[in-house]
Amino acid sequence: MNKPFPNPAAAPLISVIMANFNGGSHIRKAIQSVLAQTHQALELIVSDDGSQDQSIAIVEEIRENDDRVRLIRSNKSSGPAGARNRAIEAASGAWVAVVDSDDIIHPERLARMLTAADTLQADMVADDLIFFAEDLSESAKTLFQKLDLGQPEMVDALALVEGRLAGHDVALGYAKPLIRRATIGDIRYDTDLRVDEDHDFYLRLLLSGATFALIPDAMYLYRRHAASLSHRFSVAKLQPMIAAQKALLQALPDDCKDLRVALARRIENHRRHLNYARFIDALAAREAFKALGLLLWYPTSWPLLANTIRERATRKTHAPAVARSPKKIILSAHGGSPNADFAFVPVPDVVGAGSGRSAAATWANLARLSCEHDLHIIAVGRAGAFALGLVPFYGSARVVNTCQDIHALIARDNAANQTSGAAQLARSL
Repeated sequence: MNKPFPNPAAAPLISVIMANFNGGSHIRKAIQSVLAQTHQALELIVSDDGSQDQSIAIVEEIRENDDRVRLIRSNKSSGPAGARNRAIEAASGAWVAVVDSDDIIHPERLARMLTAADTLQADMVADDLIFFAEDLSESAKTLFQKLDLGQPEMVDALALVEGRLAGHDVALGYAKPLIRRATIGDIRYDTDLRVDEDHDFYLRLLLSGATFALIPDAMYLYRRHAASLSHRFSVAKLQPMIAAQKALLQALPDDCKDLRVALARRIENHRRHLNYARFIDALAAREAFKALGLLLWYPTSWPLLANTIRERATRKTHAPAVARSPKKIILSAHGGSPNADFAFVPVPDVVGAGSGRSAAATWANLARLSCEHDLHIIAVGRAGAFALGLVPFYGSARVVNTCQDIHALIARDNAANQTSGAAQLARSL
């Protein structure tokens, strides 16, 4: 267990803000993952955005038993930006962390990120995101997997706008950083944005002087489902994105040459998507001649159309599994499986927050296994217990101290199964 602040009374309060709109299917698990943090000095502010499902009742039920949960309600939907702004206004913590109402975080995430922020003297600290989904057409991976970080990397405004770090293209706007409340000050999410609001918010924080560190740890489980995978770029969403970026570009000093060039390039890329969105709208309206004219007038739409066709074809060839098959695995940093029924899944030893090399491939593999199988897990020692916190869902799990303890555990299970079988046979006679 990571305890950077031995005296709980001295531990800084973290305000976790959770925007919610009809998140009843997953919000209970999201909330439970926040309340189970080893860093207990926290408040969870659920900012509801006019939900009409059971999610409000779930939040009310949970907060009856945990006074760290607060609920802010809005009668009408203003989007995630507005919901988060209301939570920021209500936040009383020294740090702010965003967790979406359909995601899950590792029990040690906030404690380790706080330690990393203190060590690196950073105003913003982000870890890697592990993608998972019940739909097997979505390959399990992590957001920063190709970076293969061996140490923390600093993110500046240019890296964020270019979407490039350590020589790789990467969507840094998807990160979920822990942010120093004093750094946020009066900066808020742009409520005109329904897409790209995180990227815009982080960029304005960086332009105000914030320091941003990306650490090799992966402790945020990002759920991918129909709502999160739908076509996000539309005319109504792209136009305010372009307007916001143009305003930032105009406000940049002339000596920020590289950043101005990168931002102008990003605006042009969004204009290409805007033209493609207009083409899609014309198709949907069955205006064939208009759609053809847009396609011919804006040839940059052709690659986007090819990508759309390829993605749809890929999803059709990878149908979701009807049911996950059972699988027994052992999570351990040392030694293989002592039993043929269990598959050994090696996991790394636990090191200090923000240190050590990224284990993204391992965590992506665990997410894949949990999507494909009904997992029954034996987690061995500190490393196994830590890894267990990064498995999105499983049938059963037990933690033992050493590999030698596995023999005794399996022997007890076998004896219990034999006793149960004998009892059932006796009842049938």
